[in-house]
Amino acid sequence: MAVGLVVVVVLTSIGAFLFYENTLPTTFATNIKSGQKEVPPDSRILLAFSRPVTLAVVQAAFSISPGAAGTISAVDGQTQYAWSPSKGLAELTTYTVTMKTIYDVGHHRVQGSTWSFTTLIVPHVTSITGPAGTALTDGAEIDPGTTLKLNFNDAMEPETMKVTLGAQVVNVNWATDDKSATVSTAGIASGPLQVQVAAGGRDQTGHLLPGTFTFNTGIYYHDHEHTTALRYPALIQIPNDEFARDQNGLQAADIVWEYLAEGGITRLTAMYDNAPDLIGPMRSARFISLKLGRHYKGLLFQSGESQATRAAAAADPTPQFFDTIGYQFRAGPPRYAPDNLMIKGPLVKAAEDNYFSGIPTFTIPKARPVLPAGSSATSINVAEHYSVYQYDAGAGTYQKTEEGHPYSDASLGQPLRIEMLITLHTKESLLNVGDGHGAYIHDFDLDSSGRIDVFYKGMRYAGSWTSTDSHSPLTFTLDGGQALTLPPGLVWIDVTA
Repeated sequence: MAVGLVVVVVLTSIGAFLFYENTLPTTFATNIKSGQKEVPPDSRILLAFSRPVTLAVVQAAFSISPGAAGTISAVDGQTQYAWSPSKGLAELTTYTVTMKTIYDVGHHRVQGSTWSFTTLIVPHVTSITGPAGTALTDGAEIDPGTTLKLNFNDAMEPETMKVTLGAQVVNVNWATDDKSATVSTAGIASGPLQVQVAAGGRDQTGHLLPGTFTFNTGIYYHDHEHTTALRYPALIQIPNDEFARDQNGLQAADIVWEYLAEGGITRLTAMYDNAPDLIGPMRSARFISLKLGRHYKGLLFQSGESQATRAAAAADPTPQFFDTIGYQFRAGPPRYAPDNLMIKGPLVKAAEDNYFSGIPTFTIPKARPVLPAGSSATSINVAEHYSVYQYDAGAGTYQKTEEGHPYSDASLGQPLRIEMLITLHTKESLLNVGDGHGAYIHDFDLDSSGRIDVFYKGMRYAGSWTSTDSHSPLTFTLDGGQALTLPPGLVWIDVTA
């Protein structure tokens, strides 16, 4: 009986304790104390309860001011939850958090609570801007010599900051408020460029940069003239004799093909996805022009064509647009006939839309290549076209001289800048046009394969070209097996034997 009495007393005591505990209110605690400062903006607010509370009840009772987007999720069953900001809290801001009075799963009261805290500032780069304060996105390209401005969200300690362009540590010029700094890219080689601000720098209150900031860009020459976008390529026949130079509109071309015509004079087929305001002069097509029109799915603009070219065009039709009143026009001095037939960019588009609207949309394939190191080649001679190309390391482009004449774009009044040069080797033949006077014209094979020499960023690469479809662009492959893409900007292709 004594043992039984002890058991009864113990059970009674336990029951009394449990009854007492059940009468206590459910407690609530959080990880951030009221009045706490220097709270990181990405902090989670933990919500802990001594008894289970449903997620829906917690969500309905929680609020934060000023408003901030966030989500509440369970951390441990129904007793621990966390509110996580979606984008981080504002820096140096005082927030007030409120949990309204609620009831737990067992209908126990949970007393409401309100507390405040203040976030700290985390120094970081807010943006990089270029000329005229234009914000640059990661991957955006810049012109040679561009001055970049690094903008911070706080006043920094300049002596603690380390900025690199590529692998080179550079000096920067700080603004008087120490919240921004500028750095020039003058003298930096053309090509991909990475800008970094190293971790370890401090703001003027001692807060550290949380990590290394990296911005990827590239230094390349860009043609900023006004152009008219086209739905499919325009291929414009341009003479290249001494009376036609300097031509208008070559800088804006995506590709210029140069090849021999009659009398040792070369002719150009300039291809455009975007037509500049003035292009010309314009002359007649050749057999190779028709092939280029087929390969690059465009409209061939010209002054006219010979009977032999007309017959070749009829055998495998290429859309052609000839001298038409209201579209092409004859320019005055210093241009003289026959090298004065011109066309304006908007009228190129009008000719395509009004006469050849059924041609499918097509864009000349362009993608800036990433190439391994080649062999150095800063001066290139193309004897068949009497041309010499010189690499300009500052701009990362090639300048062309033909028959001693340095090429410029007549519209821009600036040297012609070629992003990539390709000499395309193929079978070249002379065809009797059957005019009874023994006249011959040059023809070039563009429908099989052959060798190429590629010149890009001062380097030479060997490879091959291939045509597997007479109605699709040529493909280019380097000898190592890498497919070669044509970069944005002017690509010049010399078609030679």
